[in-house]
Amino acid sequence: MIPDLTIGDVTIDCANAERARDFYANLMGWEKTTAFGALAVKTDNGMTILFWEPDISYVPPVWPEEPGKQQKQMHLDFVVDKLRPSVKRATRLGATKAAKQYGGKEYVTMFDPEGHPFCLCKGKSKSPLGISGPHINIDCQKYETLLAFYAKLTPWEQPNEYLLLADHGLTVHCMGCDGDFDYIPPVWPEESGKQQKQMHFNFQVDDLQTAVEEAIRLGATKAANQYGGEHFVTLLDTEGHPFCLCKR
Repeated sequence: MIPDLTIGDVTIDCANAERARDFYANLMGWEKTTAFGALAVKTDNGMTILFWEPDISYVPPVWPEEPGKQQKQMHLDFVVDKLRPSVKRATRLGATKAAKQYGGKEYVTMFDPEGHPFCLCKGKSKSPLGISGPHINIDCQKYETLLAFYAKLTPWEQPNEYLLLADHGLTVHCMGCDGDFDYIPPVWPEESGKQQKQMHFNFQVDDLQTAVEEAIRLGATKAANQYGGEHFVTLLDTEGHPFCLCKR
């Protein structure tokens, strides 16, 4: 475990960073800001979300998944007091309701203006706007393996076999494909025609070298290409999702 590890930010890839930031800022009432040279928002719980335009053309995911198409890799959930008004509000702000729905009366899957699926889930939001979050879901082949990796890597609490309670009030859920589709890990650095990462974590640590060594011991792989110098190191988790360890 890396005991001092905290989430620095979650980065969302997109074609138009300003459009993506405006959507989430307006949907959630979050503060617009900039961080690390990127457009960003600050959530109600103090977490930073960056919006990043990749060096190659961003390809939005296809959902439900189709063979050979870009997969969502990771997606966000939001808790809402009332589903119908929340869907209407998200649509008015630029979201699209997915053609296929599997949540019954409990949740609705939408696409943000960049094509990322996200879910509105019925519950108690604890927010004046009637919507709170985000919570993050990570696709994988077997959820047990990936969840075990992050449970060992981080100081996060694991209340049950399905999820982790991270800092900033974030819930992290690992979603196995369970035969519904063949999960394909992203390629990093991005290559045209290959699976893109879509989203990734940037974690902050006090001792970068020690943290990298611990992550590798637990099953992570150090990426062949590195661009962070002495400031951060890019690693791949046990399912191939890139994440960064950044010197605090």
